[in-house]
Amino acid sequence: MPPSQKELEKLAQLLDREPHYELLDLSQLKDPDDIAAVRRYKAGDLVRVARSSGEWSLGVVSGRAPDDRLKVLVRSNADGQLSIKEPSHASILKANPLKIGDYVQLGPTPFWVAGLDTEGEILVLTRSGQRVDPKELRARIEEQLHRPDRDADRTIDLTAADLARIRGEPPSVVTTRPLTGDLPIKPGPYVPIEEILHADSGFGMFAGNRETDTVYNLKSPIAGAALHTARGHNYKSWNEDSGALFADNHGRLFLGVFDQAGGEGSDEKARGAASALAAQMMFEEMQKVAENNGDDQAAEFGLVKAAQRAHEAILARGKGEVTTFVGAMIESHSVVIVNIGDSGAQHYSRDGQHLASTEAQGVGRLLLEGLGMLRKESFNHVTYRWEVSAGDYLVFGSDGLFDSKLKPEEIGALLSKAGNAADATRRLRDEVSERMKSKKGKPDNLTVLVVRVGDPADTTLRSV
Repeated sequence: MPPSQKELEKLAQLLDREPHYELLDLSQLKDPDDIAAVRRYKAGDLVRVARSSGEWSLGVVSGRAPDDRLKVLVRSNADGQLSIKEPSHASILKANPLKIGDYVQLGPTPFWVAGLDTEGEILVLTRSGQRVDPKELRARIEEQLHRPDRDADRTIDLTAADLARIRGEPPSVVTTRPLTGDLPIKPGPYVPIEEILHADSGFGMFAGNRETDTVYNLKSPIAGAALHTARGHNYKSWNEDSGALFADNHGRLFLGVFDQAGGEGSDEKARGAASALAAQMMFEEMQKVAENNGDDQAAEFGLVKAAQRAHEAILARGKGEVTTFVGAMIESHSVVIVNIGDSGAQHYSRDGQHLASTEAQGVGRLLLEGLGMLRKESFNHVTYRWEVSAGDYLVFGSDGLFDSKLKPEEIGALLSKAGNAADATRRLRDEVSERMKSKKGKPDNLTVLVVRVGDPADTTLRSV
């Protein structure tokens, strides 16, 4: 017997409510098609359906037809009239790369498939309310399914959420933070590194001949930071430097500067490939540190591991490329830095007094340490730990900055006149650029990254 109009109207109320979330247990999936398989749907589940207009809309499963097709209740866009459709299995799979109502846990990082936005697109949200591309999440889930060690992975480094799942307890993150029903979600201050599925210039990584749109600015509750990376002046017409700047859910910063050595090998089809590999490995390892709330020891281990992975990947390319590596994690009172090569970092007080510097592993144009050096199986890195205070500046850069003949006291003077990290980065960029143009400083790619501890946290993320 078909449902009555009253039953249809009661079912239709689910179209205006937050879905009931259920954990998608990845260990039970054997094939990518299982992610949103039709057999997983039951009465009351929300589903995206194709309309005759070519648009997408939200439906609710009311049952199954004799041929096992889903019966889906939809509301007319024109007059709100309710009707039942029976889309094919292929149509359901095409419309739903992810199942609405799924709660997906990748490591300790949760994602919710929350419904559709006003354009009819699948809406995936993180714990902080940030949107995630559903295709990216689908790709990450499929990657997890194809990992040969995925079952072994579940037995180590269990998080609180993992333990709760094993004990049959509901994930606390679902019950303690309800998701908003206002669609679409407004963008938040910044996307925490734990919740980024693919790092690119939209999130804080400028690599592979990418340049910033003047200055990339990020402010967290702990510090403000800004990054500039570009081809420089009177030098090559491409940028082989790379820069990375991220923050986690706690506001800690993770950053890096990577300078591909111009005379050590190149690939015309992949400019800056070595520095891009270093940036990618740094992102992946620091994301793990953030997900596990690792301390400075974990950050140091992760940075060295990232460098080793990049070193091996660059050698495997066989192009003779070499890149420097300076990476750091910054907390409210301390910073840990791993440095390899002649990029580096400096520490200044709020009034511009020079307090500390990393030492360059190079003499003139001769690079003594780097990732990808053919004559070395590995590399010698140096770790630095500095205590920092509110108002202090940390300056990271490639040798385009540090070979500009700017003395530490001159850099300090520029910093002391700046009101924040973005202003300081612009001042340094402009001064070094003028020196390159006038040939008072060495022409080179230029990467400048300035952190000001305790910057007023208006938490904006933008290019300025």
